[in-house]
Amino acid sequence: MKEFKAFDYEIKELTGEGLVTFYANAFNNLDSDGDISMPGSFKKTLKENGKRLRHLKWHDMRYMPGAIKEIKEDDFGLLVTSQLIMDTQLGKETYAEYRALSNVGKQMEHSVAVIPVKYDVDQETEQRTVSEWKLFEVSTLTAWGANSQALTVDIKSLEDYSREDIEQDILTLRAMLDIKCYDDIKLEYIEKQINYLNRLKADKQPDLKGTTDEVTLSEFKTILKLK
Repeated sequence: MKEFKAFDYEIKELTGEGLVTFYANAFNNLDSDGDISMPGSFKKTLKENGKRLRHLKWHDMRYMPGAIKEIKEDDFGLLVTSQLIMDTQLGKETYAEYRALSNVGKQMEHSVAVIPVKYDVDQETEQRTVSEWKLFEVSTLTAWGANSQALTVDIKSLEDYSREDIEQDILTLRAMLDIKCYDDIKLEYIEKQINYLNRLKADKQPDLKGTTDEVTLSEFKTILKLK
């Protein structure tokens, strides 16, 4: 079964022409799923399938913000260089998101779609050490990652959603408001989310049962995919 692995690391390079370089995976790093990728674990799949790999958004084949120019292993991990397609709305928006978040000291997350081919499992810790992955695609995630609380808050997790978390998410959203190529619908919903988070920040124990206008993750992600 295909697995998705998010990785949050500082963008290595972003040029004015839309060329972005980033790490999609790190070696010898225990991820949130209890997996460790070993150096060389992508070597075979890159040799066999490297030219067919795609740079997607949200792991959705309908959305391709960039074209991979180079993907390789180095000492740190899986390094990707992609040329954002700047004459498309998706490419322009993705570039603007990279730039806006960088300006407030944050970064986009990236994720790989993989299947483990060769691995060992520690019976005591249940950690899985993967020596070979089959890689299908690399994705950019919009402003938040699958394992992040940012913009994924729901009723069950609000007790762990601290005031500092809320302030950081508001900072991220305000940066996104400066993205000029967003349409009015996206900007309106970003403002709605900011207002909602401001209310949460003001109320230490918000009663969500009586709230009817909060923007859910699925709704918000759908909105951001609109052209």
